Amino acid sequence: MHRTLLIFFMLPFLLYSQQAEKLGVIVRLSEAGHRKAFQAMAARSGANIRISPLGFNLDAYLIESDLNDDDLYRLCKSMPEISEAEINRRLEPRIKPNDTRLTEQYYLTLIKAFEAWETTTGGSGFSGKEIVIGIVDEGFEITHEDLSENIYTNPDEISGDNIDNDNNGYKDDVHGWNSRTSSPIHDIKSHGTNILGVLGAKGNNNKGISGINWNIRLQPVTTGFLVSDVLKGYDYLLNEKKLYNQSGGTKGSNIVVINYSGGLSKAFAKDYPIWCGLYDKMGAEGILNVSATTNEDDNVETVGDMPSTCTSPYLLVVNSTNKADEKDPVTGYGNVSVDISAPGDRILTTDTQSKGLYRTETGTSLSTPIVAGAAALLFAIPCEAINTLATDDPPSSVLAAKDVLMANIDKKASLTGKTVSGGRLNIAASMKAMINQYCNVELAPKGTLKINTASWVDGMLYVDYISPDAEPLTVKIFDIAGREVYSASVTPPVFGNKNFTLDPGRQLEGMLYFVALIHGKDIVGKGFNVQFPK
Repeated sequence: MHRTLLIFFMLPFLLYSQQAEKLGVIVRLSEAGHRKAFQAMAARSGANIRISPLGFNLDAYLIESDLNDDDLYRLCKSMPEISEAEINRRLEPRIKPNDTRLTEQYYLTLIKAFEAWETTTGGSGFSGKEIVIGIVDEGFEITHEDLSENIYTNPDEISGDNIDNDNNGYKDDVHGWNSRTSSPIHDIKSHGTNILGVLGAKGNNNKGISGINWNIRLQPVTTGFLVSDVLKGYDYLLNEKKLYNQSGGTKGSNIVVINYSGGLSKAFAKDYPIWCGLYDKMGAEGILNVSATTNEDDNVETVGDMPSTCTSPYLLVVNSTNKADEKDPVTGYGNVSVDISAPGDRILTTDTQSKGLYRTETGTSLSTPIVAGAAALLFAIPCEAINTLATDDPPSSVLAAKDVLMANIDKKASLTGKTVSGGRLNIAASMKAMINQYCNVELAPKGTLKINTASWVDGMLYVDYISPDAEPLTVKIFDIAGREVYSASVTPPVFGNKNFTLDPGRQLEGMLYFVALIHGKDIVGKGFNVQFPK
């Protein structure tokens, strides 16, 4: 009986010991004594023992073995050669802003924001250029104590002179625009102020709360309550990003994400082609649009919702989870149209001065800026490859961010079949995946347009080349008489080697041919032999 009980109680311990992470034991002993201790430990335990110094100026060593760390620690403590010992532990990340009400922001722990902040707290990426989030909403208090430092300022506009100094079509748009009144003065409203706080309340300023991004540029656009008002707001932000792209970053603003926490319940995309079409236009300039689904328990595939049912790949639709980390009972869902979930239950955020500066709100309006803020945070990873992708191929950078966010969620049973991803946002996992997928691979070579090799093998043409950037190239094949026999377009990759394989779709007669690459006014060519390939 006693033996049976002993086995019963020891079994969980043995299982735990076998599964526990082995990090070793740190010990202190003299250099002269470490060899003797090493030999004695190996002889006494019968285990493989590994010992390594922890630096030039310490009399400390890390001992690792096949034993679990608890047993190794007891063995170390029993050795007279070892004066001190401690189990090696995995440290907890301690980066935490000093905002006074941080402990009330429960959702930051759920979405692993603290772990993500170990990599970046937002604001700018590898190039040092500001990252901007556009916000379309009913109004904002941009002078809020926890927001004012992060509100976007147009460096090329002079406030109050009633002149369009930067020639972008808008007078005095220093801190965004009011499309409802066609003026730079924002309506002061709670809803938009709530959104700003979640996205980017100033972090680590010993005030209030911390946004998903401690440092970010928030470019607000006040709109009315008509579809036309929202479209005008979108157009302002699209114009800003187009100017930025066309000028190489000297004009406009570097908007990577737009947050819109509004919509139209029980409506379908087929009835709003202009509205839906605008997402593709913004995506083509490198803007990810993050939007809220309805706050009703609706299957949007059946009853409809706008903009949830728009099919643009550059749109990311969000619903809500509650404090129990399950699908909120009152939130829209759809396994085709709703992409991802985020906390939306009792979210502490910023509010207007008349309402006490801070307030707890609930709904998809709060879930959406959590996801939009996470997307912006990915662009702030200090990695050259991500910066290059965003600069050379803005649409692909948007899709990369969206894919990473959706593929690295925390799966939740209550969300299965309710969203495309079936899970709740995990920023740290998304950030790790972004780094692994993009930052740990080499950038494609850049240089003057050149064909390195052109080889014909088994009816296929293999071309290795260099190009100055990732813009599309035209590739043509000519016969020896100069007649064109094939034409296509290829887009150079941002990462990896630059090469492609062509199937002309026909048997090439004769012997000698030429392949040409065309980039703007530049053209290069190289001959190849189809009868006697190298």
